[in-house]
Amino acid sequence: MVRYRNILSGKGFTLLELLVALVIFATAGVAIMQASSNHLRAVWQLEELTIAGFIANNQLQLALLEPSWPPRELQQGEVVMANRNWLWQLRATPVPDPDLRELNITISLAEQPDVMIYQLKTYVGRPDEQ
Repeated sequence: MVRYRNILSGKGFTLLELLVALVIFATAGVAIMQASSNHLRAVWQLEELTIAGFIANNQLQLALLEPSWPPRELQQGEVVMANRNWLWQLRATPVPDPDLRELNITISLAEQPDVMIYQLKTYVGRPDEQ
């Protein structure tokens, strides 16, 4: 007489164990996707801040090269950098010392002009008269 053994008897997983394993793997997958999404968003923001900082520093150097005193009260323009259009605004504000001006440079994206991405503030003195 030949006896057949039940292949599944005593081996394998129950349905409940499989469902618990699926929940664990699904939760881990969602957590990994969220972490990578947050990382990409942070890299994107860092790239925007870096480019905006370059633009602000460029505009500051151009303003420091201007021979006129006092500097014009308001200057603004548009620059293309990294295949995007950026708006810059330079505002020269008087301070209590008549030989100083506060320069405030703000940078925003052209598609979102109301959202300031970067701001640079410094002071510039009256050039020496020679």
